[in-house]
Amino acid sequence: MEATCTPRVERKVVSAGTTSSSREQASAQLQELAELSISGKRCERITQRVGQQRIAEREQRLEQYGALPIPQQREVPADAPRGGWDHRVAVVMADGGRAQLRDERWGQPRQPGEEKPRWWRESKVSLLATFYRRSHDVDPMPEVPENLLDPLWLIPKINEMKAAKGGDSAARQIEGSLTDKSSETLDELGHWACPTDERQSPWSPEPLVRSVVATFEPYSKLGRLAKAEAYHRGFTAAQEKAFLGDGHLSNWKIHATYFSEYTPIVDLLHALSYVYQAAQAAAADMEQCWQFCQPWITWVWQGRVERVINALDQCIAQTSDPTARETLRDSRGYLQNNRHRMRYHEYRRRSLPITTALMESTIKRINRRIKGTEKFWRDGAEPMLQLVADKISETRPLETYWKRKAESQTGKRKSRAKP
Repeated sequence: MEATCTPRVERKVVSAGTTSSSREQASAQLQELAELSISGKRCERITQRVGQQRIAEREQRLEQYGALPIPQQREVPADAPRGGWDHRVAVVMADGGRAQLRDERWGQPRQPGEEKPRWWRESKVSLLATFYRRSHDVDPMPEVPENLLDPLWLIPKINEMKAAKGGDSAARQIEGSLTDKSSETLDELGHWACPTDERQSPWSPEPLVRSVVATFEPYSKLGRLAKAEAYHRGFTAAQEKAFLGDGHLSNWKIHATYFSEYTPIVDLLHALSYVYQAAQAAAADMEQCWQFCQPWITWVWQGRVERVINALDQCIAQTSDPTARETLRDSRGYLQNNRHRMRYHEYRRRSLPITTALMESTIKRINRRIKGTEKFWRDGAEPMLQLVADKISETRPLETYWKRKAESQTGKRKSRAKP
């Protein structure tokens, strides 16, 4: 039987096992930084055990929230921050990462005519963040930023997004080169302090505190986890709420089912990727492509998506190339279906975020531990995903877990009741 380690050592092991790219690296880190000689296999067992305990706590919390009467679910819980919502925006984002999961077919010979198994699966992730609110009477930045009209800046971003989408279409890993900003500013009372960095643009809201929930289960489960987390974060008290995602239907099902009172917003760069795709299909060369792009990007930025749709209708009617026509129709369909989620001029006026940059950087951090062509998960994927999400969360769920565990391990035997 494996000898138990002290809570202090256990905490170090879980931290190394969660942040390292493998169990062997976790073992090496413990040896080098903490002078602890713990094998990689034992690191894995300890980390998985704690991950399972965190999942059990998560499920219990979800069950308790589901048992609340609906009117109570719409209230702010007693332990949630209550003040400061006049200058805060509650934001929920959803997206997916990738990981290779083994199933019952692993190790079995392929049957005649059977397709090659595909082990890539999607990790469903939701980011819940508060943003500092600076509302305006009018759009604070009606003119499109220069970088969005610079092909040397925009096109590499779009190509990188398309490259990340390649492979398993069900696993939509969208990774742009986006800044991973962390600006947790909880004060002693659990309220949010105002940011002091004046270098921020006048319309871009400043992210404050974020928390992450994630699962390999269906999107419906992710929606329930995100809804419960929003309740415990006190998002109900926010005057401004927003839900951001790309155009994938699963994200908007979560919005419609669990966050219908939140303003739906399509990520700006995803929208522009379809604009650029349409311009490529309509143009004869790169110079003409960018001539199409410049006014279309400006219209999208200003919330005049209908003008882009009308322009695409004209391109569809004029083109004789069936491949180009299909691409134009695909782009038009995306813009048409999401036009009510692309009122960017209004969102800037209300100080709502219009990109999922924070979500993309979160997916990157999760994928560093979960994803890899050499990594194949079976039972350990969900516990590890839970711990990585806990580690990223600035609400410190792991610290609460360790404190709760320490309080339960007093070392005293409970006295038996006398008969």
